[in-house]
Amino acid sequence: MRFMSPLDHLLSIVNRIRELPRGALADNLRLFTVAVGMALVVGLFAIIGREQSVAVSMLGTATPTVTNTVTPTPTYSPTPTETATPTPTHSPTPTATSTSSPTPGLATALAVGTASHAVSATATPAGTPTPTFTPTTTPTPVPRTVLASSLELSDPIQAEDHFWFTRPFSETFTTWGSSYYPFGTNNRGQYLWHHGIDIQNPLGAPILAVGDGTVVRAGPDDEIPFGPKPNFFGQAVLIRHNQEWNELPVYTLYGHVSKVLASEGQPVNSGDVVAQVGQGGVALGPHLHLEVRVGDMNYGDVRNPDLWVKPDPGYGVVAGRVIDAQGYMVPQQPIFLHRVEESDRFWRGTFTYPDSVIESDISWGETFTFADVPVGGYIVKTYFDGRLYTRPITVTNQATAFVLIEGVAPSPTPTPSSAPDLSTPQPDQPTLPSAAGEPTPTPSGS
Repeated sequence: MRFMSPLDHLLSIVNRIRELPRGALADNLRLFTVAVGMALVVGLFAIIGREQSVAVSMLGTATPTVTNTVTPTPTYSPTPTETATPTPTHSPTPTATSTSSPTPGLATALAVGTASHAVSATATPAGTPTPTFTPTTTPTPVPRTVLASSLELSDPIQAEDHFWFTRPFSETFTTWGSSYYPFGTNNRGQYLWHHGIDIQNPLGAPILAVGDGTVVRAGPDDEIPFGPKPNFFGQAVLIRHNQEWNELPVYTLYGHVSKVLASEGQPVNSGDVVAQVGQGGVALGPHLHLEVRVGDMNYGDVRNPDLWVKPDPGYGVVAGRVIDAQGYMVPQQPIFLHRVEESDRFWRGTFTYPDSVIESDISWGETFTFADVPVGGYIVKTYFDGRLYTRPITVTNQATAFVLIEGVAPSPTPTPSSAPDLSTPQPDQPTLPSAAGEPTPTPSGS
């Protein structure tokens, strides 16, 4: 049966009317009017349907929204596009026991090698949590102002872990810090430089002291600030701990609390309730802002809590440092962490610290960290000065694995006859493992 368009239907009706006797024409006028109206309606629906079809094809297929995961898809080279692997949901585990002295032993994986040839790099960041981590692999370069040699950075091979502190919440609550607003970052200028870690929990959740010590300040900060300005935290508790680090006092601060449950001069033990979760000061929602301060109790004396709070069993910490070919620290540089068995899939990201704002840990001299990383093999990737750098690393149980990335000066410009083919990226050194393999063994201590 032949398909007839609305116009064909209209012409057919007209022909039939013309064949009728003259007297019947008036009788069929109403029929003709109805037919014309129906044809116009059918044609209008056909046009609307066609326009909607074109709009859908231009927009593409909708992507489901992923809740509480990071989903950037950075592409470092013409190889298959890297997609995000959702950040695993933390299942509460027993709170780690505090130690009375620096944890002996070291699980350090130090990887130093040469860079690959220049490759193109793009990124399409996405994410639903707030704050949202929105890295790009080719950001606008930030001026490099600090020579690594001027900082007297420690040798990570000689470093020892100092996981003195327990979690500030019981296993009933969230105990991990947010990976979307890490220490030493500002989410590309959207927030203040972060001097601690944020742990989201309901209003009123009990906050625990992370170690033994004495409360030196507790209450509002509207007159004498705990932070960079009055009423920055609303209310806070500051504890000086019994241990000292290299003869320097160590403090922890608990900020944005809704209620202070400890008083100045009060001795506390690890696990004692000192406050309740709030959203005072500059907080956008209920959470605990936890800081570690070394040497003095001031806001500028902070150090990365990821290197002080003991990881849960089965997890570790990745720390690292990035220096360019001229010996300068590379600030605010996107760093990406990939599981070794899925080396083309982005798992988590962060940035290096800014110059002259955040101080590195005395032991590690790091400029970035990843906390609460499951034990196993990983690849650290970053792209700067036209080169992609990749480093394999192994995370061991409740220990810090360190990776050093040092820039390589560009090779002399080759003559046209010997110019390499840069359309296909060359492998970084040392040679990376296959997607299903294990990372290349690296020096480690115990």
